[in-house]
Amino acid sequence: MFQVESLVLLNEKLNKDSYRMVIDSAEIASEAKPGQFLMVRITEINDPLFRRPFSIFRRTVTKFNSLGVEIVYKIVGRATRLMSKLRPGDKLDIIGPLGHGFELRKDRKTHILIGGGTGIATLFMLGEEIAKENNLDLFILIGAKNKDSVIVEKDFRSLNAHVMVSTDDGTYGYHGLVTEMFLDLLENKSISTDCTVYASGPESMLKRLVLICKKFNLDGQIAMERRMMCGFGACLSCVCKIDPNHISNKRDLNSSYIQIIPGSKFGYALTCKDGPVFDMEEVIFDE
Repeated sequence: MFQVESLVLLNEKLNKDSYRMVIDSAEIASEAKPGQFLMVRITEINDPLFRRPFSIFRRTVTKFNSLGVEIVYKIVGRATRLMSKLRPGDKLDIIGPLGHGFELRKDRKTHILIGGGTGIATLFMLGEEIAKENNLDLFILIGAKNKDSVIVEKDFRSLNAHVMVSTDDGTYGYHGLVTEMFLDLLENKSISTDCTVYASGPESMLKRLVLICKKFNLDGQIAMERRMMCGFGACLSCVCKIDPNHISNKRDLNSSYIQIIPGSKFGYALTCKDGPVFDMEEVIFDE
């Protein structure tokens, strides 16, 4: 983990309210892993007061011939609106890379990446890693509200992968939710059930996806989204419910931030430290 002052090299508008930003930071780029994130101070003054979390889209070679990172973000409030106005040469104070990322299951032949909205950007580095393995099949399912809100499709199509797009209103690609498209592919046997799934997007999408995976006995990993103020386990604002019967199977509870409530059917984990990526079976979604 580093805290660095970095230069904005590009802040490119992708559609009405989504942007791609290139940041010059060799230290962070050299350590970044798929699924990890950054905590970014938007302005040089404490307004907005708290940093904002952004998933790392990918590593890149900058115009200075050094390593940098890219993030993809959407304007959702005042902080990201201020961020959209940054120009090349502006400075950002960044902490990262942070969090527990995706773990590639090389023992599986088929790998499915499923992203909803800007959540798809969280999966690109993982897609690059899988695409480099010539013996693995890669499917990428991108979900968006409509044709105009589809992002980074071209980047994913540059990989050695099968890329499919769904839109809620049917203006582009499959007509329906990305989870419905995935279900159709499984039922039609267009995708092997001998696969593993990696996903990022709205919680409603992840909740539905987990139910589909349980139906077909599929394993997978999901990147949870929570409001974060610090990003490294100090503020305790990003808790999510976890299943005590599954969380302990792969994790050392003594070195984690996970708290199990005695006699309860659930416990709590910190998304910033124990996540944001969890195995599907570890997370409990609220009804």
